Amino acid sequence: MPKINPAAVRDANWVTIRANLSAHLKAVYAAWVIHGPATTRALAIRAGIDILNVRPRTTDLAQLGLVECVGVDHGEGVYRARSQAEWEAWAASIRSLPSGQLALI
Repeated sequence: MPKINPAAVRDANWVTIRANLSAHLKAVYAAWVIHGPATTRALAIRAGIDILNVRPRTTDLAQLGLVECVGVDHGEGVYRARSQAEWEAWAASIRSLPSGQLALI
């Protein structure tokens, strides 16, 4: 599997990113598509996936732009999967940054 980093995300397309996800990432991404938006805790319960698998995979998916935080519920982030069109707009915004990499918050 090729290394996934901000430059690879910038240059990749939707199909390439989704095709290169590991099995755990694919399972958690599929859960977000089916059961989101939700907190990671709620998603773990709804999808029957251990929360210790959901949380780090959600972070990875958010860094790839496939999942985004859309709010907060009782101190926990509420996430949802992005559609292909939303991901393409997100990737275009990354490409427009001077460094072509994710900006640090």
